[in-house]
Amino acid sequence: MSSKQEPIIYRVSIDGILPLHQILIACGLDLQARFGLTHWLAPIYPLKSMLKDAEKLEVYAIKVGKNLVGTFTLEFATKVPLNYVKYGNICWQVANVPAVYVHKLAVLPEQQQKGLGTWCLGTIEKFALTRKYHAVRVDAVKTHSKLLSFYKSRGYQQVGELIYNSDTWVDAFVFEKVLTTENSVKNLIKTGDSNYVVEWD
Repeated sequence: MSSKQEPIIYRVSIDGILPLHQILIACGLDLQARFGLTHWLAPIYPLKSMLKDAEKLEVYAIKVGKNLVGTFTLEFATKVPLNYVKYGNICWQVANVPAVYVHKLAVLPEQQQKGLGTWCLGTIEKFALTRKYHAVRVDAVKTHSKLLSFYKSRGYQQVGELIYNSDTWVDAFVFEKVLTTENSVKNLIKTGDSNYVVEWD
């Protein structure tokens, strides 16, 4: 991570959603400008969707210093979410286990290429391990080659696809990283790895 200041992560309630939604908007416009991708432009991910996430899932904000730089949403599930069942053609590496599903992972365009995406994934994996969830799962639009390469470089295996047959939603590849829960938790505790801070707004 190139920044001198360590990121701080905190879970947000409904009151803190608006600035995170603005990050999604900025990232959507950047994806269109740089790569010609439109899957994050309106009406995708409206504000009401993120407000609903804050009630039912876990929405997090990332700050570096005083600056809000990113966000992601986590779904801790003991069963595969309906979206993956309905639209997925997937062969999980580990089936019928508790898993964390990552949604709306976004870092401000001007803060990218600084290691924050990697830091976010590492933090999510630690969350999963400490709660005894066995895998982290995420999907990425098929046409975003840079993002696909990023997940593969972080140890995520492509396990299937989401096929929507829709003018609104874009087909995506599904990735999974299996976590060795018992051993990894012991190692985390043993090494005292604590390079992340969790707070509440």
